[in-house]
This record gives sequence, structure tokens and C-alpha cells, in this order.
Amino acid sequence: MFKRTLMAAAMAAVPFSAQAAQSAEDLQKQIDILAQQVEALQKEQGASSNPFGKVSIGGYGELHYNHFNRDPEFGGKQQNDEIDAHRFVLFFGYDFTDKVRFFSEFELEHGLAGEGKDGEVELEQAYIEIDTTANTKLKLGQFLVPVGIINETHEPNTFYGVERNRLESAVIPATWWEAGAMFSQDLGAGLTYDIAVHSGLDFQGSTTSIRGSRQKVSEAAANKGAATGRLRFVGIPGLDLASSVQYQQDVNQDLGPEDVSARLVEAHARYTIAGITATVQKARWDFNGFNTDADRQDGELYELSYKVTEKLGVFGRYENINLLAEDGTDNEASMISTFGVNYWIVPQVVVKADMQNVNYKNSTEDDKADDSINLGIGWSF
Repeated sequence: MFKRTLMAAAMAAVPFSAQAAQSAEDLQKQIDILAQQVEALQKEQGASSNPFGKVSIGGYGELHYNHFNRDPEFGGKQQNDEIDAHRFVLFFGYDFTDKVRFFSEFELEHGLAGEGKDGEVELEQAYIEIDTTANTKLKLGQFLVPVGIINETHEPNTFYGVERNRLESAVIPATWWEAGAMFSQDLGAGLTYDIAVHSGLDFQGSTTSIRGSRQKVSEAAANKGAATGRLRFVGIPGLDLASSVQYQQDVNQDLGPEDVSARLVEAHARYTIAGITATVQKARWDFNGFNTDADRQDGELYELSYKVTEKLGVFGRYENINLLAEDGTDNEASMISTFGVNYWIVPQVVVKADMQNVNYKNSTEDDKADDSINLGIGWSF
């Protein structure tokens, strides 16, 4: 419509006597030249005759069924079986120009949110991304921290297992977002790096729960921030190597009885060949300032999967997790074994089933097992 209006105006501006003298061919040439000029101007200014063509919409979701088998007769805590609309997520993006864009991620957890409800409504991402050069980018706003495998790519059709693994969800802890700025560069030959300065965790001087210390950029204490760096190599087909380091000056945000600095180191290697994928991942937190044995929390993961067909895949995973309470006793120190299957109806829709066994290191002989059978369906678009 914009082009047509300009063209019509240009035609009307030509004196009638000149129009009469011109041939139809000359007039068409003038219209074509004007159309080219308008198109060039639109590209230069990032304008669009159809602004909705710049909008992108996507999302993902997953539903879970969990059957727990922990016998209270032996001192175990009875846990009801559950079926849960675990996540429903929508992505909204907008391209202002070819070099400046907006991205957001909006999530509803556990079906219902509000006072007395199990779920939450969360803004996980909302940032502006700028292509500063051909191979560098700058993110400004609220984004996922560049650490681990699942934290940035966690659509259910991209990983094995109904639930996200314990290493990533409890130690790292995905999904984990902060607000700040992140600079990324592609060095070529499959080598990239990211450097981010952002808001940090808040232990509030009363907990050592890493996952529970995420502030989620909700009136977050910002007395002390954090910095994260990542180096990644994907220059060999099938291979993914990465390592991340984060440092925070005080996880108590100057609000606790003591200053506690924290350092997270994460590294993983993943290699895929002939349908077989092997993954090794480790993450470790070191806290300096706690007056207890909670100064170190860590975990490791080993996973082997095999894509039997394009639609069917099987996997096995072992995790060793060490999370400590403030008094130095084991809080969630555990060894976790998971075996299961993924079936992709189409690449973006997956049905999952697995069996999981959890052995708690600090439990008595009769109270050390926590088994579950899990079913799920997930999708992304």
C-alpha cells in the first residue's frame, strides 16, 4: 500500500501536458525507478509495508505423569502420583531491522498460578539483540545464563527423559535467567565465546539452596552482581565441547551475616556418531565464607543414547549429585539412574517414558531408594 501511494502521488505530480507527450513505455520506466528507490529506502530504514512480517511466534509445552514408589512402611515419605501440565511457554519476537531484534519467553508452570496455586507465571526472557558486526552480537535485557546444555535449549523434544536431569536443574540450576548484558563472538572454525555481566543469586543469609536462590529478576536484590564467561567449540561434526565459569562477589547480596563469594565451573562434552550420542558433564560450586561444610556443591552426569530410527531413541543416564545443607549434613546428596525411551511422532512432538531410581547417600538402609516411573508428551513450534 505504501509503494502504491507513492507511485500514485508521483504520477499525479507529472504535468498533464508532459504525460500526454510521454509514451507508455517511458512512464513505466519512471514508475519502476521510483519503486526501486522506495524499496531501497525501506531496507535502509528497516521499514516494512507489512509490519506483521517482522513478528515471530513460537513456543513449547509438556505434560507429565509421575508414579512414585517409596514405601512409607520403611520410613519413606509417601508421595502421591501426579499428572501435571508442567509447562506452557510462548515466544514472541520482532525484527526492528536486519540487525536489531527483540525476543521474549513467557511461561505458565503447573497449569494454574495465583495465591494458593501450585503454578507460576514467569517472564523468562525479554531482551534486545544487536548484530554489532558480522560475527558479534550484543544482548541487552533479561536472558538465559550461558552455562550448561539444557539452560539455553530446553524444549522437550531436544533432550531425553521426562524430567530435566538433576545436575542441570539443581546444581546449575536450569532454567536460570538474569538481567544484564552479554557479548558474543564467532571466532570461526566452530569456536565461539560469550561474556556476560548480570544480576546474581540471593541466598538471603539463610539457605544454601542454589535453585532456591534464583531471584528471577523480580525486584531482585542488586547490591552484588555476577559475571559469566563461556567458551564453546563445535568445529568437528557431531562434537560439542563447552566450558563456563561464573563468579559472584557475595551470594548474600550484602544482606546476610557474612559475605560469601561464589564460583561456578561447568564443562561438558557431547559426541554423536552413527546415531549414538555420548555425554559427559560436570558442574561445581565453590563458596568462600560459609562457616559450615556447605562450601562446595557439585555433580556429574554420564548419558548414552541411541537413535534406533529417526523416530525412536533409547537412553541411559547416571548422575552423582552433592548438595549440602547449612549444618553440613547431606540435603540432596544422591545417585540417580534413569533409563527410558523417546518417540518422536514428528520432529517437534515427542512422547517419553522412563524409569528412575534415586539412592540418597545419607539415608538409612531401609530408606535409601526413591523410584519412579514417568510418562510425558512434549512439543515445540
